[in-house]
Amino acid sequence: MHAHWTRRQFLTRVGLAAAAVQAVDHLDLCCALAADATTTNTDLFEFQPVADGVYAAIAAPQYKVNSNAAVILTNDGVVVVDSHSKPSAAQALYRDIRGVTKNPVRKVINTHFHWDHWQGNQVYAAEFPNVEIIASERTKENLTRPDAGVGGVPHIARQLAALPKEIEKLKDEILKANSPEQKARLEANLQQAEVYLAELKTLKPTLPTRTVATTATLNEHGREIQLLLLGRGHTDGDVYVYLPKEKVVVTGDAVIEWMPFLNDGYPEEWVQTLSALEQVDFTHMILGHGEVASKEHLVFFKGYLTDLIATVKNAAAAGGTLEEMQQTIPDQLAPRYEQRMSKYPLGQYRDRIGVNIEAVYTKVVQKG
Repeated sequence: MHAHWTRRQFLTRVGLAAAAVQAVDHLDLCCALAADATTTNTDLFEFQPVADGVYAAIAAPQYKVNSNAAVILTNDGVVVVDSHSKPSAAQALYRDIRGVTKNPVRKVINTHFHWDHWQGNQVYAAEFPNVEIIASERTKENLTRPDAGVGGVPHIARQLAALPKEIEKLKDEILKANSPEQKARLEANLQQAEVYLAELKTLKPTLPTRTVATTATLNEHGREIQLLLLGRGHTDGDVYVYLPKEKVVVTGDAVIEWMPFLNDGYPEEWVQTLSALEQVDFTHMILGHGEVASKEHLVFFKGYLTDLIATVKNAAAAGGTLEEMQQTIPDQLAPRYEQRMSKYPLGQYRDRIGVNIEAVYTKVVQKG
């Protein structure tokens, strides 16, 4: 049986009033774009082959952010990794899946608990009542913990509290737009926000039905799929989905193509976990956000975290304050990281580096 939460249940469980206080901060830190950001309002993602019978759904840079997903075909079914941020996106992916196979979706794997990677679960549970939804034990726990961070059932209430204010702000900015182009961007983003709010109001949170506590192997009728639990990183429950024969790994947000979100993470352990992933024999990564990448991008991404942590620790040891670090460290790290970390409208280097410095200062220096 799939665990569905009604809207009344999760609003009661979380406490909408308390959630609203935190809503704007959580949304802004993780997944917010500038109100007039240039994004797409049409295709949700590009469905592309990565290996024989393995596909990536690469999310388009929309104002209301969506995650990547992976699709793995077996001899008698389909395994989906991450179900996108909303049911309509999952439904769109399912239509693409039907274009390459008529076999049923037998398993859905959630790489972690953040909202944009699991809120489409209900689509597969409704279409296939016997589907297994798999996650780590910690991810399943985080999906129902009010204090877990930017995801889970409690975060739905926070989004519902924040979105009406966001919509009103967009409407105000449309009235103040300086050009027809800016007004058009704002209007497109307003439409996305309104549609997303309407969809969120009818969401049926669907939780994992099976959990893993350590690395496990799924033998899926002609396809070996390893669920790697390598340690804490982006969250405390990250799962890496590894296909040893095809040499493909699906990373969730533990590796992405823009600046990482550290607020629910463990910076120093994240570096260690990525070092463990580096030892895995793969050639292609399907990231949580961004294009399919090679192992070289893992080295680059780990290098950013390593250099960020070292630079913050050195500055703290020299007596620097957090405010001083936020003024000086961005320019220190920019020559190596700014260009590659700024190719998308979300998560750009200059937008997120200050928040990342603060996260490392809080989680590493102060707790050290």
